[in-house]
Amino acid sequence: MRKGFTLVELLVAVVLLTLLIGTALFSYRQVLLNISKAQTSTFYEVLKVHQIRTSIESMQYYVVDNYNQFNQPMKQLHHFFKGNSHSFSYISLNPNFSTLPSLSQFECKDKQLIYKEEPLYHHMDVNKPDFLEEARSVVYWDELLSCKFNFFIAKERLERLENELPFAIEIELIDANEKEQSIFTTIKSDYNISDTEIYGVLYDE
Repeated sequence: MRKGFTLVELLVAVVLLTLLIGTALFSYRQVLLNISKAQTSTFYEVLKVHQIRTSIESMQYYVVDNYNQFNQPMKQLHHFFKGNSHSFSYISLNPNFSTLPSLSQFECKDKQLIYKEEPLYHHMDVNKPDFLEEARSVVYWDELLSCKFNFFIAKERLERLENELPFAIEIELIDANEKEQSIFTTIKSDYNISDTEIYGVLYDE
């Protein structure tokens, strides 16, 4: 009658145990990697949406040079907005790349959602803002099946708006996996600061 294990049996048992432990550790590592990737992906999704909303919600009036009835130079508050279902441009007091008021634009182009901006008071004609060669840009989403914008004035939902600040903006996206996403942002049009404070913010360079 056998009372123990042979050396070969012990070696086989050790090898099998080692394989089991190795498999368990590999599986655990893969689970951790998948969790990490999911958390990282979620973090960047949240960050993108936050950046988009931060820029849009600070859409506001800005200062331009004008002349009064006596032909004397004066500062005047002005607003700029130009939008359709595939792009919109505006002046943001809290842009993504700069601490200065900037001409900002979101555009659906080549299956991408693209954002670009350029400081307003550097070389640009502030009365007729348009992008020069200094604009910085970033692609927030690519490989989109659909990308469009909606603008809200009171209870109206519009696909085209010009020379009027909207109450809110909706960005509708469908990605390559047919996942639908809507980014709805309300404009902080009151902003709770006086004209004098706005001048101070805009000319504090």
